[in-house]
Amino acid sequence: MSMDRRRFLGTAAAAAAGLGGAGAQRLFAAAPERVGTVPDRSLRTKHLVVILYGNGCRKKDTVEDPEHSPHMARMMRAGSVFTEDFGETANLHGYMYTEMLTGRETVSEHPLFPTWTETVRKELGGSPNDYWMLQGVSYYRSWVYDRKHWSAHPDGGLEFGANSLTMNKLFPDGPPPTPRPSPAELVRRNIEPGLGHTKATLKDLEDWLADAAARRVDTPASTKTSLVDREVPLGDGQCFEIAKHLLRDFRPKLITIQMLALDDAHADAGFWDYDTDYEQYRRHIAATDELIGNLHDFIQNDPYLRETTSILLRPECGRDDEVNVYGQLHHSQGNYYAHNVWTLGVGPDFRRGAAFGEQVMRRDLCPTVVYLLTGRDIARHVTGSVRTQMFREEHRLPPYVLRDRFGNPVSA
Repeated sequence: MSMDRRRFLGTAAAAAAGLGGAGAQRLFAAAPERVGTVPDRSLRTKHLVVILYGNGCRKKDTVEDPEHSPHMARMMRAGSVFTEDFGETANLHGYMYTEMLTGRETVSEHPLFPTWTETVRKELGGSPNDYWMLQGVSYYRSWVYDRKHWSAHPDGGLEFGANSLTMNKLFPDGPPPTPRPSPAELVRRNIEPGLGHTKATLKDLEDWLADAAARRVDTPASTKTSLVDREVPLGDGQCFEIAKHLLRDFRPKLITIQMLALDDAHADAGFWDYDTDYEQYRRHIAATDELIGNLHDFIQNDPYLRETTSILLRPECGRDDEVNVYGQLHHSQGNYYAHNVWTLGVGPDFRRGAAFGEQVMRRDLCPTVVYLLTGRDIARHVTGSVRTQMFREEHRLPPYVLRDRFGNPVSA
């Protein structure tokens, strides 16, 4: 059932009030005025898949370990990678996701500032079927993931949001129900009203969801793991299969995938009824690497998508520098690898085989997504910067500016 909008806004206001005084005023103040990145209509990216690598993933196990993550390694050779991508926090998963989506520090896991979907859709228009957010499950522990496709901000809102699909709702456990839900019922169960669907786009959505439900995309997380009887990694795998069908059938402008399964590294302390530890986490790294590589191959094997589609990938945080005595790998405040991750971009507008060692920030992802799709630096509420250094040389963009949590330039 859809969240009551007034109740949501009231919750957001209460969260803001909890900050109190000057702290709240600074956090919710408008971002400082700045010289925007020059408009560029020559960008070739018409379709973008953003993969938010969830629940803590170290670069030590991915971009720094090409043997364990071979698909990531070959994508790095084809694109641009930032190796010192910093975030001040390394816990509170639902909040870190929201910080990436909005480009602002947050006091709520529900977006209080416009997400990149809202800003892009407001600029480019199109059907709601041009914008999607996919997540394997609706919530994980205390964090909610299927309420991040729109914000409470007056410059955004549900009318500029995305179709949000949650795999454990679209493909519930057990045999298919008899009789099967009608196409209209599938939309009612899975798609929030208020996104601005017309009769035509709603009919397209009904037909597409009915086809997806009939196929029951119960795909393994990858060929590298046998843990497909578990909901979270199964949901991750289903997201990637659904993304391929969306790209083929709708050619959407923007798909955001929220991944969650990598928390196996430290989840055996009573949260679950099965053992999970660092070795299990490493298995999921390999599985996730294959999922991402297969999606990249799908795009590269389509002549149209190959020339018009980009992938951006960033974990919301990393993990600790060392495995603890219990065989677990947490993501603790103060550990280098927990705070410093990477961003990978591959597609027609990015430099090939480029690695950047300068520090960048988690809040940069939102303005970079917006610029890549619109050619304009119009994410005006963000406190991050467009990652101009990753774009191809012919775009001749100004230098990247590192900014603090309030949007002020950081001195070198």
